[in-house]
Amino acid sequence: MAFAEKLKALRLENNMTQEYVAQRMSLARSTIAGYETKNRQPSHEKLSAFASLFHVTIDYLLDDEEPTYITMDEARTLPDDTQNLLIRFRRLPIRSKKDLLKHLHHLEIQAGIDTEEEVSEEAVT
Repeated sequence: MAFAEKLKALRLENNMTQEYVAQRMSLARSTIAGYETKNRQPSHEKLSAFASLFHVTIDYLLDDEEPTYITMDEARTLPDDTQNLLIRFRRLPIRSKKDLLKHLHHLEIQAGIDTEEEVSEEAVT
């Protein structure tokens, strides 16, 4: 999925209009529309702002792979503590996500939880 498609999908998942995103980003609505139709590409600073607004990484925004994460609609069906954990996890940079998964692995070992099933690298991004 290209940046334009991801931007539109994230905006719709979060029930945001182009106008609302434009205001939050200090841009014109037509600029957001241009990003979503592949007519324009954002600067690195704007990419960073989009990542922050939607609680995803810049890597995720630029990666053409299909999303491998739980959507906000799916997350709303999870318990509050799980939703909170997912939101906070998404905000982390990739390196921090990997570190967190290592810590979780150690906690699982301490708790006697079977850790045979490894978390894939795709789950980190």
